[in-house]
Amino acid sequence: MENWINEFAGWLVALDLLVIVALLIFTQLKPWVIFSGSTAFLYLSDILSLDSVLSGYTNASLLVLALLFLVAVPLERTTLMRRMSGAVVNGSTRQSILRLSLFSGFFSAFINNTAVVSAMLGPLKRQRSAPVSKLLLPLSYASILGGTLTLIGTSTNLIVNGFVEQAGYESLGFFDFTLVGLPVFFGCLLVLVLVAPKVLPNQELEAEGEASQDYFLERRLASGSPLIGRSVQDNGLRQLERIFLVEVIRDHHVMAPVNPQEVLCEGDILVFTGDLSAIELLDDFQGLMPLQEFDLAVRENLVEVIISPSAGLVGRTIKEVDFRSRFDAAVVAVRRGDQRLQGGLGNLALQAGDALVLAVGDDFNRRRDISADFIVVGGVESNKVLSGVREWSVFLGFAAAVVLGATGVLPLIKGLLIYLGILLVTGVMAVDEIRTRFPFQLLVVIGGALGVSQAMFETGLAEHIGNWAGHGLSGLSPLGALIGVFLMTWLFTELVTNNAAAAIMFPLAMAISGQWGDDYMPFVMAVAFGASASFVSPYGYQTNLMVYTAGNYRMTDYFKLGLPMLVVYSVVSLTMISIVFG
Repeated sequence: MENWINEFAGWLVALDLLVIVALLIFTQLKPWVIFSGSTAFLYLSDILSLDSVLSGYTNASLLVLALLFLVAVPLERTTLMRRMSGAVVNGSTRQSILRLSLFSGFFSAFINNTAVVSAMLGPLKRQRSAPVSKLLLPLSYASILGGTLTLIGTSTNLIVNGFVEQAGYESLGFFDFTLVGLPVFFGCLLVLVLVAPKVLPNQELEAEGEASQDYFLERRLASGSPLIGRSVQDNGLRQLERIFLVEVIRDHHVMAPVNPQEVLCEGDILVFTGDLSAIELLDDFQGLMPLQEFDLAVRENLVEVIISPSAGLVGRTIKEVDFRSRFDAAVVAVRRGDQRLQGGLGNLALQAGDALVLAVGDDFNRRRDISADFIVVGGVESNKVLSGVREWSVFLGFAAAVVLGATGVLPLIKGLLIYLGILLVTGVMAVDEIRTRFPFQLLVVIGGALGVSQAMFETGLAEHIGNWAGHGLSGLSPLGALIGVFLMTWLFTELVTNNAAAAIMFPLAMAISGQWGDDYMPFVMAVAFGASASFVSPYGYQTNLMVYTAGNYRMTDYFKLGLPMLVVYSVVSLTMISIVFG
């Protein structure tokens, strides 16, 4: 058996890689589940030893990434980025986009760009100087661009560095990405300033400073309601202003569109869509009750939140999440970009970027999971916000760790460990926050991907791919091969995620690079920058998904602005990679 496995080990690893790609693209399985299965397969089939498997999860770059996620927690609670969000948005739309992009890009070079967008999203939603739809997508794109400037700016760069170290090469420098990333940033900044104001929707601000947006909400027909036994038309549910009945759910059967002559029955669930300010109209109908009970006093305290990409709620239905006991809140309405939600909100599987309107109690902003699960964009602010001396000490401590690491005075991993220890000892950060914010799923994905990469090299699969590439791509120049690697990485980024794309493409890129000499760095950079080239859809990068619903965007908005961004990004990055590393 062992001899058979050794003989076909390369084929088994190739099959494992193909299964990973297929599951990522064509199924709803979470990446961490897929890569966990891959790791188990490689170990149980004796392709990788236990030491080889564990080495993927103890990679230095992986540990640095985990520490960066944890120390970003207190940085998110500072008020500097929130205050600056208001300061940069003034003057013309183009001036606002320019200042916002420079500001968010700078911070994203050193702080996880998800944390930057999370901190700025709420203040931008609440400002009244410019339509939020003109600002949020540029914010996301600028944070992606800023992340490409340094080693720690985005998890993708750290992942690529982890692969480089695993392959036995010297670790990438802190500013190795900057010579490419800086021209890319300013080239794409020009696109944002010139194109974004023209192509992004102009949602005019209303009197209270917010654009009208369609939410989905539900009501249940309670026993004894005078609406029972009468048609939708007779009950006046077809003539409501700013709100529309889209579904009736009866015994798990969905009726849509709703026939005006449909007679309502006890227990029917009525799904409405429309302007949330019209919710009071439903209170006029006796016996039309919210699915999650909340008293009128709480109902007056409505809070809009965006589900964070790191939330434990993702993939779970509203029914499965006990909002009352967990958050002291009840779900009033839901919105997901411009999508039509069907089948009842209780059975809706929550996704990152979903907007929820919650009726919250007094204890809502004291619950420990709030910052991990939600980005609060309207209503109550968390009482954990840092200000004054504590705020500046958090920034200075993080800056000291980064500067010492970048200059080589103290390894970055040691500096971040010391900084995290200080945060815990001083009470700025609680141990419970480490538990709730620890990036378990991301680390499983990266550790598993490192295992697949190692298996490809150990079994000779990478060498076979390189030989095949040498014959199949022999007519191409090194630049042509570089463009091919970049485009394949970009395509995987849009189909799966940026981190998974880097994990899949790195060993392939290294195998291909060997056919054009020993200079691997151009191909490493092509993978890193290709994996961050997520502009034409909301699903390839977390920050794009975060602003999708908050900005009330359509898929076409990403294409209109993202396509010229992608063209400029690709041309400038490939040109600079060829000049700097060619």
